[in-house]
Amino acid sequence: MTVASTAHQSRPLRFGLAAPLPRTGPQMRAFARAVETAGFDVLTFPDHLVPSMSPFAGATAAAMATQRLHTGTLVLNNDFRHPVDTAREAASVATVSDGRFELGLGAGHMKSEYDAAGIAFDPGATRVARLIESTNLIRALLDAGPVDFDGAYYRVHAEPGALVAPPKTRVPLLVGGNGTEVLRLGGRVADIVGLAGISHNRDATEVRLSHFNAAGLANRIGLVRDAAGDRFDAIELNVLIQAVVCTDDRHAAAAELATTFGGITPEQVMDSPFLLLGTHEQMAETLTARQRRFGVSYWTVFDELAGRASALGDLAEVIALLR
Repeated sequence: MTVASTAHQSRPLRFGLAAPLPRTGPQMRAFARAVETAGFDVLTFPDHLVPSMSPFAGATAAAMATQRLHTGTLVLNNDFRHPVDTAREAASVATVSDGRFELGLGAGHMKSEYDAAGIAFDPGATRVARLIESTNLIRALLDAGPVDFDGAYYRVHAEPGALVAPPKTRVPLLVGGNGTEVLRLGGRVADIVGLAGISHNRDATEVRLSHFNAAGLANRIGLVRDAAGDRFDAIELNVLIQAVVCTDDRHAAAAELATTFGGITPEQVMDSPFLLLGTHEQMAETLTARQRRFGVSYWTVFDELAGRASALGDLAEVIALLR
């Protein structure tokens, strides 16, 4: 079943690399240039309270070392910053990078981080309600609009441009996650919607592959479409690929990944739009087919993660084939 619109099927493909590991200045400059040379469009930084690169610092350093590469956050935990501070930081990175910054926002989900930092871990509905208020405030501040807002969680009153110096180039806003209200928010206000395909239990000790197959992705895109209305075709759809395996034996690799993820069969691994396996040629064909089917044109893979090797090298080969 094809769920993509014609506009989404014809969008240029973009590729992102999510890079959480901390690096020194020389290491970051060399790494960002290597990512750019490999053909990636965006280098993104996640936001977790673990030994990792601060997302705004990483995005700034990478932008300063490159000419074409965009940088971004994938995604900021909204609860770690006030929206005025987020808007100010985003505007600053966008300004110094000459418009090569993309701001990704999420509601947060790792209870252990909240507990360690002494931050209250509110129920999911509360965290999402806060994200909704924050996202609308950030958009208004980045666009130099007047803000006269008294919400349940934030109160901001400012004349246009009084709190944040807006960059010359509009900052694209990505809203990412898997939950219904988060994706509806993305449909209403985001330039890019990031689809994760997974959810977590209350304390994030368990990963649930709730929308990890083709039907699940189609369902989540449907939520975005319904919330977006007439603006749906203008939204870029992004998928965070959880694992990339270069192999001549897709069936054997699928069996191994099924064991790794648990609760999924090898057949479901082969069908999942959140996994990518095969030869470089097969991967390129798979991504082309997925864009035709789902309308996803922006694909993000991980640099080194949880003992897994970086997908940078394999995706560089795939990007070269597709372009």
